[in-house]
Amino acid sequence: MTLSADISKWVEKAEGNVDFVVRQAVILAMQGIVSMSPVDTGRFRANWNLSEGVPNEATSTAVDPTGNLTIQRIMAQSQGVKAGKIYYLTNALPYAERLEHGWSKQAPQGMVRITAMDLPRRLEAIAARLQ
Repeated sequence: MTLSADISKWVEKAEGNVDFVVRQAVILAMQGIVSMSPVDTGRFRANWNLSEGVPNEATSTAVDPTGNLTIQRIMAQSQGVKAGKIYYLTNALPYAERLEHGWSKQAPQGMVRITAMDLPRRLEAIAARLQ
């Protein structure tokens, strides 16, 4: 089954509240990616960003070893997420792509790829609770 088919089933279970479904998908993706991000200083976790329409290429010197502040920040931003728009979860640090492709022993399989593979299962679990 494809991710779009899973989301379509979930929209039905959410009684047509497409914005809710899209918002939850963004939140689940962000939580997975931030949580799986390897930690040395915490700067990598702090540099995950949510943006609409175009990728956010900003970087920061902030650190967030637990990822909790980053998750809270993106959760607050996600309140404005609506269906029909394109959203990006990005990390523009120069070593982000290397981390995604196994540069860290903490996340040898990456963060984004693993989260993307697990997202349909997590969406289905939430859809089951909506019934």
